[in-house]
Amino acid sequence: MKAKYLVSIGMVLIVSLALIGCAGKKKMQSTPKDPAVLYTEGMVLFNKGRYSDATEIFTRLKEYFPSDELYAPKADLRIADCSFFRKEYPEAITRYMEFRKQHPFHPDIPYVDYQLGLCYYRQVLSKDRDQKATVRALTAFQNVVANYPNSIFAQKAQEKIIFCRRRLAENELYIAQFYLRQGKYEAAEKRSLTTLARYPVSGVDDEALYYLALALHKQQRDTEALTPLTQLVGDYPQSLFAKPGRKLLASLEAQGVVAASPAGQEIGMREARPLEKAVKALPFRITAKNTKNILEKNAILYTGDVVALGEEVTIRCESLLLTMDEGNLPKEMVARDEVAVRSGKQEIFSKKAVWSPVEKTMVMTEDAKMREAGDWIRGDEITLYLDTGKVEIKGRKVEPMPGTGHDDSHDSHK
Repeated sequence: MKAKYLVSIGMVLIVSLALIGCAGKKKMQSTPKDPAVLYTEGMVLFNKGRYSDATEIFTRLKEYFPSDELYAPKADLRIADCSFFRKEYPEAITRYMEFRKQHPFHPDIPYVDYQLGLCYYRQVLSKDRDQKATVRALTAFQNVVANYPNSIFAQKAQEKIIFCRRRLAENELYIAQFYLRQGKYEAAEKRSLTTLARYPVSGVDDEALYYLALALHKQQRDTEALTPLTQLVGDYPQSLFAKPGRKLLASLEAQGVVAASPAGQEIGMREARPLEKAVKALPFRITAKNTKNILEKNAILYTGDVVALGEEVTIRCESLLLTMDEGNLPKEMVARDEVAVRSGKQEIFSKKAVWSPVEKTMVMTEDAKMREAGDWIRGDEITLYLDTGKVEIKGRKVEPMPGTGHDDSHDSHK
């Protein structure tokens, strides 16, 4: 009897402890009331280098407060940072790019663009390896400098640009040297010229001049070889390449060879910018990963992370076509793919936007929408008047944003 009594007491204790444990667990998993508390908790872990734990907290914040305009974007950004500091660069790139897509005009965008450059920068390989990461890093850092010239990130980006340009120049010369050894002198010449044209003052100009002169000499084009040799020994007298350069120069001069180019003419001039008049007349400063002239349309196509900065408006998109009239003055500009337009405090999103210099308007179509008081305001066509900032919406329809708690339906308005 006593044994049964003790067993009963034990069972009661076990059940009680289990209930207490469940209650405690339920309390721990209860919905937090303040996103600031969660964010602070995540930052404590982040600053301690506990990036996996911090990611869990920031993810919870996003789940509980998806529409919080302050902390939800911050949580997104910190999750990307956690991936970066864990050296998961492809994952970090994806998250930074998604942040930029979701919050194209967030005040931390200069930081995001710089971090994207750093993700590529940390993956740069030695000069004898593929340089795709270097090219992407250089483009990202150049865009930071162009788009945010007065930010601290522009200063940091300048330092990285110097390294990237030198690494790309070193890669070109590594290939040029390989071609020289293989007896492919024309290919070596092209690589050397490319280095001097694309990456002037990169710290390897002396090497490029020597390889160029050697490639020309091997092709029995000694009159052309004199120009890079003269520039080499004159501009870089202390270079390791100056000694063999002087020797070759003296040999050619002893043979009575005369330079084909006028004395003092330097090699490595940049190509003139096409359609320069149109670009100068454009009230936007445009940066992009790629630029292509479409002569048959008298147009310039910008693709990849396109940013057009104007006095009244900023445009972000993936593709932008600038068309000129017969006088090479801007006629029309069409932005496509993930278009985001900002004017003042207004942010408008669409898949297509057309700028007219005559009408001074931006007309957004194809899934055009804008934020207003926690709702999406959609329209068949949204027109932004750049001179006044006025917005006109055709086919207006109000749609609650996910997570706002707005359950009431809205009627469409014309």
